[in-house]
Amino acid sequence: MDNKEQQILCSWAINADPWTRVVEQKLLESRVLVTDNAILEAFVELKPRTFLDIGCGEGWLCRELWKRGFEGWGVDAIAQMVETALGQGDERFVVSSYRDLPLQSFGSIKQFDCFICNFSILGESTVSEIAHAGESLLQPNGKIIIQTLHPHIACGELPYENGWRSTSWLGIGNEEFHPAPWYFRTVESWIEEFHRRNYRLLKLIEPIHPKTNSPASILFIFERQ
Repeated sequence: MDNKEQQILCSWAINADPWTRVVEQKLLESRVLVTDNAILEAFVELKPRTFLDIGCGEGWLCRELWKRGFEGWGVDAIAQMVETALGQGDERFVVSSYRDLPLQSFGSIKQFDCFICNFSILGESTVSEIAHAGESLLQPNGKIIIQTLHPHIACGELPYENGWRSTSWLGIGNEEFHPAPWYFRTVESWIEEFHRRNYRLLKLIEPIHPKTNSPASILFIFERQ
């Protein structure tokens, strides 16, 4: 693991508590108005039976999907996040790096119909790790749903090219966050990286923020070949 990838883990370990408060208190407007529903609608439309929420955080998405009758698990590399998720009363959460996903046990589920990565692909090597995990943990023709910052918006005034960036925490309640690096990808790069690993793009979704009339995020739905 390189230095930037290690920094991501260290930063999110520090940010676990304030981030959990942001989620529980619904302090991030784009989530409340757009992106939470966007990921739920994209998943439900696919009608999978089982899911693995990769980068599940405090577990809100798993709980929403369980309420709707879907079967699945959540996994996160940050132990404190998983402890918070487990504290809600369900045991279907696992602490694991993305690289070690194929080594984990998920109860009676050996292969999933769908991976969900909701704002959780942050590192340069993360795409290859998740694609590799899909070789053993996804059903044939299994899906990967990714929601992430829209590259055309997140790019800001920097060059529109792949590279490391630093998270902006502006406008998120009164919480203080530790700086966290993340790896920026162009739209073309997202698609190309998964195509190269034998996943084809099924659908691209750009949810619009009702106040800004700009994309609040971008969703990619890939299928394992």
